[in-house]
Parts: sequence; C-alpha cells; structure tokens
Amino acid sequence: GQVRRLTRQEIQIFVGVIAGAGVETTGRLFGWMGKVLAEHPDQRRELVADPTAIPRAVEELLRYEPPGPHVARYVTEDVEYHGRTVPAGSALLLMLASANHDERRFPDPERFDIHRDVGQQVTFGHGTHFCLGAALARLEGRIALEEVLRRWPDWEVDLDAARRAPTSTVRGWDSMPAVIG
Repeated sequence: GQVRRLTRQEIQIFVGVIAGAGVETTGRLFGWMGKVLAEHPDQRRELVADPTAIPRAVEELLRYEPPGPHVARYVTEDVEYHGRTVPAGSALLLMLASANHDERRFPDPERFDIHRDVGQQVTFGHGTHFCLGAALARLEGRIALEEVLRRWPDWEVDLDAARRAPTSTVRGWDSMPAVIG
C-alpha cells in the first residue's frame, strides 16, 4: 500500500535476475530448436524453403518444449480455482508445460506442427506475471533460427552423446552434438 523508490541494491538484484533468466532460458530454447527440428526434418525443410513461417514455428517450439516448464508463486489472498480455495500464503506451482499440452486448448497437443495457430500459450506466463522479456526472447529465437537454417539447413543430433543441464528451473542441454549435412 506504500509507494517508495527501490534501493540501488534492489535494482541491481532485479536487473541481475532479469538478465540471468533471459540468457539461460533463451539459450535453452536454441537447444530445443535443434533437437525438435532434427526430429522433424520435413518441417525444418519447409522453414528453409519459406522463412516467413519461422515466427509461427518459434511459437510452436515455445509451446511444445518450453525451456521454463513451471513457475512458482505465493498466493497473497485466498483464491478459488475449480471449486477449491487456495489460502493466502500458500505456495503454488504452475505447470506451464502441462498447460501448453492441454488437449482442451490445443488439438493433438503432443504433435509438433509449425502450421499450428498457437494463439495464447503460457510459456511466458499470463497477466500480471507475464515475462518482461517475452518479446526479446521471441526476437532472439526468430533471428537464431533464421541464421541457423540459412547457414546449415540440414542436421542430425546425437542424443546419445547429449548432456542435459542439471538445473531445476529450466530444461535443456549443456551440450548436444550435431552432424551438419
């Protein structure tokens, strides 16, 4: 209920969190792009032939394999979801990846489809908690995919040699060897 200026330390912490979150999640998105498009070479070839489809493909990649699969929040006041009350002070874990695969919202949600009209996926959250860096992440994803497809339109990944990152907040790889065609 009070308005005040943030301290220098609070601003530095906030900027550090935002910068770190954006770097790690976007970097993990690049790995998912490589893996998923290696598993769907027909769709990758379509993107090579028609780069205007890349923004929609990035949205589908974000829906299909979100780098940040969940987010936790504290409930500040009693709230009702589906007939149940979550009391103020509770910790709530939102499963974004699960929501992005909800068959009530996405027909055939386990199928990767660069032609899907994704509409509103929740990879970046929703409402008040929508990610500040969403537009930048989408832009970085689009530019990275355009450049990779322009330079190396064909690849396979060696998943047996890939190493997943041991993180609890984001999903992705520390390394994913690829064979460029």
